[in-house]
Parts: sequence; structure tokens; C-alpha cells
Amino acid sequence: MTARRVVLTGRGVVSPLGVGVDAHWDGLCAGRSGVARLGRLAALGLPASRGGAVAPDLIQPHLGRLPRKQQKLYNRATLLAMLGAALAMEDAGLEHGAGDPARFGVVLGVNPLGWDLGAMLAYLVASESVEAPGTLDMAGANGFCMRNINPIDFSLKTLPNLAAGHVAIAHDAQGFCRAMTEGPIGGARAIGDAYRLIGEGDLDVALCGGADAQLEELFFATYWGAGLVASDDGDHAGLTAGEGSGLLVLEAVEHARARGARIRGEIVGFAGSAGEDRLASEAEPTRLASRLARVIERVIDEAGEAPDVVSLHGDGIPAHDEAEAWALARVLGARVETTPCLRMKAAHADLGAAASPVELLACSAALDRATLPPVVSANGLVSASTLKSALVISLGLFGECAALMVRAAEW
Repeated sequence: MTARRVVLTGRGVVSPLGVGVDAHWDGLCAGRSGVARLGRLAALGLPASRGGAVAPDLIQPHLGRLPRKQQKLYNRATLLAMLGAALAMEDAGLEHGAGDPARFGVVLGVNPLGWDLGAMLAYLVASESVEAPGTLDMAGANGFCMRNINPIDFSLKTLPNLAAGHVAIAHDAQGFCRAMTEGPIGGARAIGDAYRLIGEGDLDVALCGGADAQLEELFFATYWGAGLVASDDGDHAGLTAGEGSGLLVLEAVEHARARGARIRGEIVGFAGSAGEDRLASEAEPTRLASRLARVIERVIDEAGEAPDVVSLHGDGIPAHDEAEAWALARVLGARVETTPCLRMKAAHADLGAAASPVELLACSAALDRATLPPVVSANGLVSASTLKSALVISLGLFGECAALMVRAAEW
């Protein structure tokens, strides 16, 4: 338990279902799907071509929130992060600097960014040795880079900490800035770190969450090669990649009350665990389940209560799904049969580092409204006698685990 209570006051969602937490929630409740066959993925010639993209007509009305001249410098994940941050700050009613810039930080989960596929292929062709095919000719590689790659443009589009830096600069957050490059659990880790930093007195306010762009061609092809992506024909189980961002404004409760903020909920528990040296597609479910069960137990102990609803990681990777079911049965016991479980990725795809933040924000909307979106119920339960708290689970690609507990606002 942290020394100070930490509350949620701002929510920003950019997802294949809509821009803004209300639009996203409405999409969930209406049963809309953000998943479709995408031409850019089909052009790769792989057996997988489906994904969850944020359509241009969803983003365009909101671009006025961002500095026009800066937009050309953003990669896709940074653009999504900047939109989510702007929405969260507006929702929280905070100006730049959040009152005291030195006590205002940014913690953002991101993925290592993929280079443009065409540029990478050109580089590989130019770098192959003529004398010894299949080996690297360093002189040729260096010469190609000097002639064909703008180092400024390359660095502005590929460094993984850029999204966090842009968000911090745009909102004058001078207290702390960190990018969490931990894949799918990066967003959950970012929220958990921000929760600890505020609770322990290092910050008063934090913009936190995650942003990801898993539909970039090189990124997607790498995931397919690792056996992580589901095939279109259903013969190979796995995740369905997507893109988006989920940004939260977290505050110390005293800070929020002093400025008369509307409190959307409270973070009451967080725990995480390291993984192993094997991919999820090759993982042993029982080992992962034991690790995840310990994480869930720590969160419930810190929160002092069992959850009324569980947001499953539910990405479709068999080892993940099996481990998650086993861990919940072990921790919740008989309660698992009566606790609603939501599988939101079925509606909006796997949003990578943005998935847990977006799913936590959807849970906060569910707690606000005391209702659940029935189309994403994983166990057929769509109602509960009370909806006061939600557990959000996140699993990484190498067995990492993280979980968060959010409680409904009581103010």
C-alpha cells in the first residue's frame, strides 16, 4: 500500500473503436468490431492480414489538439500517444505544467519501433557482400547509410523514448520522464510505476499509460515469424495485432481535491513479475500460471478486496489463455464462477503496450456506469450485484506478468 492515495482524474483513449473514452465505450457496448482485413498487411503475402487500425476519419477531427508543425515529426505511435495525452489532460481539466511542472511526470509504455520495411529491405540488399553472399559487407552497409539515410529523420522516427519525450514537452512535465520498452506489459508497468511515484511522494501528477503501432509492416512480419499472430484461416492461434493509445492522469488525492478535480476512480493495487527466456508461443502454461497467480494475489492483498470484474489479457495465444484461466481459478477459487471476465481484445484487437491502459480505462467507464459490455464477456456473465473494483491483467511475450486494480470513485 502506498503512503498516499492515488486517483484517476483524466482519461484519453485512441482505439480502433473510437477516439475518446466515451466513443470507445459506446463501441464496446454496441458490439462494433475494430478488426478487419487490412490491405497493407495483405500486401506482405503472409497468411495473416487482419488487424485493428485506427481509421483516418477517427483521428482527423482531433488533430487540431496537436501542434500542426510538429505532426510531421511524429511516428505513428507518437501521434497516437500525443492524441491520448491531449484528451486525458482535457478530461482532467489540467493546464500545461499541472500547477507545478517539477512535480508533474510522464511514464509511458512503448514498443521498440520498427524501421520502414522498404528501407530495411533496401539496406539489407545493399549490405550483402558480393564476394561472400549471405554475409554482411560493412563498408557497403556504411556507404548505403551515408548516401540514403537522413540521420535526423531516422532518429526522430525510430528512437523508442520519443513518444514519452514529446508528451512531456507538450505538457510541460518536468518532474520525471520514462519510456517503458517492455512490450505488451509496458503500459501496465507505466501505470504501476506512476502509481508508486505519486504514492511515495516523488510526484503529485503523472501522465501515464501506453501507445503502440503494431501494424507497421516490419513489426507485424516479425511477430508473424515468431509464431505470435493468428492466421486468417484459423489454423494457427495467436494474437490479432492493433494500434492505439491509452493515457491516464493520475494524481495524489490531496492534489486532486485541492483543485476540485472530478475523480474517476482510484488505483488501489499493482504488482508485476519478470519472465523467462522463451517466447509465449513456446511457453509452458503451468509455469506462467504460477507466476501470474502470485502477481494477482499480491494485487488483491494490496487492494484489500477481490475484484468484482476481471479484464483478461485474452490475446488468443494458447499458453496465455490457459495460464490465465488456471491462475484465476487458483486465486479466486469458487468466486471465479460468478466473477464476470471481459476479453476486450476480441473487439479492438491487441493494442500492444496500449492494451492494458485502454482496458483499464474501459473498466473505469464500466464502474462509472455500473454496467458491463456484454459482447466481450468471456464467461457469459454480464452483470454483478456490485461493481466497485476491476482487476486488469497483462502478459508479456516472454512470460512477464503485471496486474492492476482500479476501484470506483467514492467522492
